[in-house]
Amino acid sequence: MVLINLLQYSLSSSPRLGPSGQRDTLLDERADLSGSPEDMALDCALPGDSEDSGSGSFGCPTDNIDDLWSGAGIYLDDLKTSAAFVRELQQATLGDATQGLSCEGLDCLRNPLRGHPSTSVDEDARLAIDLYLGTPSEAMYETVHAAILRRWPGTDLPSYYKAKRLVADLSGVEPLVHDMCMNSCIAYTGLFLELESCPVCSQPRYDQFWLQASDGKDRTPRQEFHTIPIGPQIQVLYRAPETAVHAHYLRQERSRVLSEVESKGCLAEYSDVLHGSDLIDAFEDGRIEEDDIVLMFSIDGAQLYAKKASACWIYI
Repeated sequence: MVLINLLQYSLSSSPRLGPSGQRDTLLDERADLSGSPEDMALDCALPGDSEDSGSGSFGCPTDNIDDLWSGAGIYLDDLKTSAAFVRELQQATLGDATQGLSCEGLDCLRNPLRGHPSTSVDEDARLAIDLYLGTPSEAMYETVHAAILRRWPGTDLPSYYKAKRLVADLSGVEPLVHDMCMNSCIAYTGLFLELESCPVCSQPRYDQFWLQASDGKDRTPRQEFHTIPIGPQIQVLYRAPETAVHAHYLRQERSRVLSEVESKGCLAEYSDVLHGSDLIDAFEDGRIEEDDIVLMFSIDGAQLYAKKASACWIYI
């Protein structure tokens, strides 16, 4: 069974030292994030209150990052909202219907598909898959779909919806769809799940024309956000030999790094993110074992216009 660990380790700027046995010291102790909010709650003093030597500059203990999200020492509204979302994430479950995962998708995640994804489709279905993956919108798919049927009337080419369902059935990957603000301020999840309008820009969540025309029955969102969950994407990598080989890179490099560090005391060359001291420590103490899959997340902000208050976040 594959154990998926979501780890946020960074490549250390200075590699560990040589055979003398000295090592760089980690500045922060990463804590286990499995505790409940009750376990994490602390009484944090206000700035200026006296505390013992084990506390930070604002009276909050510095040895457990979970304490930052307990809410006890948070006073700014935006930070309170962020902390509440962190707690929501810590308590999230796959079976929660509000997460947007269908019963079929949940069953597929718990019982991964076997075999190569492309072995059970005919030529018309393969054409539909290529068309679905190669067109950016439903409208363009239907336009090309109509043109193909006009030229080759006997082609059994599925509709956009059927092609979408076919891709999900073959791969086990399906999007999670959530309503979002038309101005992209928020997605209506977690604390915002039941809101009727955006708390940032006050724009209504639903199309008001259809909402009023149907006496409140037609709740069509003005915009949606699609998330492709990572679990099914990882599972599908193991269904084809060529991608399964790539998925084993961490296992192979971990083994090589541990062997070289054990025999020589340090690495001869630092050329990969896996060669940072944080990750090597995680290899050695068992936080990352040979069958684990590690997800790494990089994010940075960008100002799109020099003279306009606009920014975006890019992540990998």
